[in-house]
This record gives sequence, structure tokens and C-alpha cells, in this order.
Amino acid sequence: MKATKENIIKSAIKLFNTNGLVNVRLQHIADDAGISVGNLAYHYYSKKAIVAAIDNQLEDEIGAMLNATLDFPYLIDFDNHLSNYYDLLKRYSFYFLDVLELERAYPKLHIKRIDYINKLILQFHNWMVLNCKKGILQSETYTNQFANSALTIWMIITFWLTQQKVRGNIAENEGAFKEVVWNQLLPLFTETALMEYEAIILPQLKYY
Repeated sequence: MKATKENIIKSAIKLFNTNGLVNVRLQHIADDAGISVGNLAYHYYSKKAIVAAIDNQLEDEIGAMLNATLDFPYLIDFDNHLSNYYDLLKRYSFYFLDVLELERAYPKLHIKRIDYINKLILQFHNWMVLNCKKGILQSETYTNQFANSALTIWMIITFWLTQQKVRGNIAENEGAFKEVVWNQLLPLFTETALMEYEAIILPQLKYY
């Protein structure tokens, strides 16, 4: 029974990612999972129940990332954290592409999303404040500079896939994603951080 439920969720995520949340019916999920609709309904009585189960799975994954303190000693640790977010984007792409559909049809999930958003922005803001104290980032030169930079990083993470689709850039490129995020931080780097970035981070971005 557990294996069947996992298979249903796996098929649903794949189809939601490929076809969009609104275009997938229970029959599609059942066909992909290789079971009857009746069998699927025994485990999940509706598409909303499936989406709720996926959200619980996502909550476990994103919760661990959002609860990380980001007390990283090196920039490469932050870069690895961005890789984790990129991996999440790709595995649950419908969650980021179908933002309005989720908000309209699944209001309870949207409330959770707002909580994720606030925690994500705060996480990056705290990372900047911490690394300013460590001498990695320069002090703010204008009011709310760190807060605005954290907000911009959230927007990049959340809408990266959307802008890729809109502009017709279907190729997966983690390096391009991370480079755009890093470019929000480059003007804040101290000389020490810039040397570390050019020696360690930049070569990895060109690798992708």
C-alpha cells in the first residue's frame, strides 16, 4: 500500500511538472502510475488530496532548508545551499510555475507558501547581517539594503523557472541561476570575499 501511494505521488509530480496542475486529471495520474482510477481513489479521493500529500512532502524538504541557520564559514557553503534550492525548483517545478492556480484553488497551501516566503527572505537577510559582522560583506550604504537584497534573491528563486519559460529558455542551467543570485551580492563583497568568489565560486559557475 505504501509503495502504491508513493508511486501515485511520483506520477502526479511528474505530470504536474510536465503538463501543469490544471491540465492533469486523476485518470492521467492513474494511467501513468499503472493502476485503475478506482485504486487511485482508494488511496487519494481527489486531486486536492494528492496535492495536499505533495505539499506535506515538500514541507519536510523545504522546512529543513528554511530552518538552516546559514552560519556558513565559506562562500562555497552558501553556493551549495543555492544548489539545494535549485534542485527543489526542478523537482517541484509546478509549485513555482503554477503560483496563481495554487493560490486560487488551494488557499490553505497558499497560506503555507506565505510562511515559506517570509522565512526564506528572513533567512537570506540574516545571512547577510551575519557575514557583514564577519567582514565578508560591507556595511549597508542605504536603509534596508540587506532587506531589499534578500527580497530580490527570493524573487529570483521563486520566479526563475517562470521567466525561463516565458523567454523560451528551456535548457536547464544551474550555473546561470546561481550567477544571477550571486550578482545581487557582488557589490556588497569585501576584498577578501571577492578574492574567494573569483577563486572558488566563479570557476564552478562556468562549469555548468
